Amino acid sequence: MTVEKEKLTNNHKQQKMKLVKTLRTLGTHARYEAHCAAQMNPGCYLCKAVPIREYKHWNIIQNEFPYDEVATESHILVPKRHSKEEGLTVEEIQELADIKPDTHETYDLIMENTHKQKSIPGHFHTHLLKIRERVMTEYERPQAVFLTPQTAKLTIGRG
Repeated sequence: MTVEKEKLTNNHKQQKMKLVKTLRTLGTHARYEAHCAAQMNPGCYLCKAVPIREYKHWNIIQNEFPYDEVATESHILVPKRHSKEEGLTVEEIQELADIKPDTHETYDLIMENTHKQKSIPGHFHTHLLKIRERVMTEYERPQAVFLTPQTAKLTIGRG
């Protein structure tokens, strides 16, 4: 859910702003919202996408609207058959369990959205991400504080 807010700009014209929850850059998110509003691709993208890698019951596909704010690669692991999670067969569930360990060398994160964040709730899928690396200087890094028996006594004594 997005919350709309009004803000006066310097030239006193009103400009609508909204808060968004997204792992996408704002540009990719805007493209995603325009796509959803226009319903540009009827049918299920997850069913139609060209696989990067194929398994018996599953495909890995490119995320058309990647989580590019946090990831350098944004792929989707999706069953070949259009199904919600509760409709997966025993064979599909077993193969998913077999595939997950294979992804540990290639990806940093396996992520599944909750029901309120799923853009395609009718077709179960999980996201496979390679997390973006960032440079952090020593000045940006907070100093670590470790709790030891001595510092614990000092902390308790201050209360």
